[in-house]
Amino acid sequence: MNEVNQSVLDDIDQKAAEAFLGLVVRKDLLRRVRSAYSVPMFVIEFLLGKYCASTDPQVIEEGLDFVHETLRRKYVRPDERSWSKRV
Repeated sequence: MNEVNQSVLDDIDQKAAEAFLGLVVRKDLLRRVRSAYSVPMFVIEFLLGKYCASTDPQVIEEGLDFVHETLRRKYVRPDERSWSKRV
């Protein structure tokens, strides 16, 4: 089972996603990404809103891959800070 499908959108969520295309951020995705990276929440919300604002599971999964890759390349995790100074 795909991780994106764990949270099913109800009727209100569907209507909000259709009415506000590109502006609805799924909080379940936010919690998942936030736990992996210690960056400000607004950064993650911006990326999720830009790349995962869809009701199509395939688009969301591709967007999540892009968000994870972007955060991995651009931000240093706290446990890797001392490593990055040595390089």
